[in-house]
Amino acid sequence: MTEPLAIRKAIDQAKAVYEDDGYVVSLDQRLPPPFDGFVADAIARGADEFVVIEVRSANMSDGTRDRLARLADIMSEEPGWRLDIVTYEPETRPHDPDVEDILRRVEEARRVVDVSSDAAALLVCSSIEGALLRLSKDRDVAPDRPIPHRTLIHDLAIHGILSDNQAAELDDFARIGDDIARGMPSASLPPDRLDWLARFALAAADNRIATVEDMTEWFKNNYTSPDDAALFYDKEKGDYFWMGTGPHDPEDVLRDQFDGALDSDIAQATKELQETSLCWAQNDELSAVHE
Repeated sequence: MTEPLAIRKAIDQAKAVYEDDGYVVSLDQRLPPPFDGFVADAIARGADEFVVIEVRSANMSDGTRDRLARLADIMSEEPGWRLDIVTYEPETRPHDPDVEDILRRVEEARRVVDVSSDAAALLVCSSIEGALLRLSKDRDVAPDRPIPHRTLIHDLAIHGILSDNQAAELDDFARIGDDIARGMPSASLPPDRLDWLARFALAAADNRIATVEDMTEWFKNNYTSPDDAALFYDKEKGDYFWMGTGPHDPEDVLRDQFDGALDSDIAQATKELQETSLCWAQNDELSAVHE
């Protein structure tokens, strides 16, 4: 939930060294022309020079090395400017959270929620963070170093693994968890919201979460509109002759199939499906009819 410790420590150490030498150090600074497009980790301002401080892993990528080399070349032509690259040893890749630990924390949260909603929220927050790490590995987008919880949420949304609605909900909850952990005032969580978050953690740990696109694709693979199924339409009754294949309501089916889905995502998927048909036939039941 916080900046990786190794990076923070390296920045703080560099800042302290320059301040001891009489420099004024500011962090996360956008550089002036002619260095447009670069944002420095820190700038140390001395009596007769500006030092741009960049903090990078000791095993930085070739692309990062090229970027820093370009910046150094530009600075070498500007009097009073120089670049200082501070390296740190990268943290080891986070271990895969254990599913049993995630399940245990969710169960503990459900037991203590009536006694302390804050304690329950912290347990669920920890469960979700572990579940998302497992999910990132299952989907082959696992981070190669520890990253903040909210950054992981953002990355999973970029990869299309989390829906926009899921990412927004999880990011807001992570912020609340941060506030609780720091002893800051935080919004109280309604029981139904905490219940969804707990169910989401369990679904994510088991790689069972889905975006709107995932849900609609799964539904269309398992259900067919009555027109495409060539079902007879009875004009007198105003309905199809379903022959035991339906009718199936998309919303009901999606709720049963995707336990960790948000209401807003189910509503969006249902709306898209109902643009084709309000009710559907199940493919397995259609196959049985045609046998």
